[in-house]
Amino acid sequence: MELMRVVVVGISGTILATMLSKHNGGYGLLTSLATGCLLLMLLLGQTEMLGTSLRELAGAGAMSSAYMGRVIRILGLSCLTEAGSRICRDGGQGNIALKVELCGRAMILCAVLPAVGEALQAAQTVLSKIGP
Repeated sequence: MELMRVVVVGISGTILATMLSKHNGGYGLLTSLATGCLLLMLLLGQTEMLGTSLRELAGAGAMSSAYMGRVIRILGLSCLTEAGSRICRDGGQGNIALKVELCGRAMILCAVLPAVGEALQAAQTVLSKIGP
């Protein structure tokens, strides 16, 4: 039922933005941004269920909460980067969109590097116990 609401808001916003942009491009862009914000607010209602599901997965796999926090942070960074980039593209600013994507990728890399370092350290410990 929630998905139906999202689809209706998305289609309605698209039609309205298209109609308004024919008369005044600025109003079309504002309508598009408002529709995007409304859709994000609908998504926020679902985040509690997402958090509960991720905590259950972490408990079932005996995953550390530090790793789960890192995974959630990376997912959040990627979603925000994509949303910000799309908004910039919708506004006709492809160059800014590329910079948003570049910054997002760099931040995701910074968030991933500590986990990669820990994984390499664990692999090195295991290999040192196996070999001479």
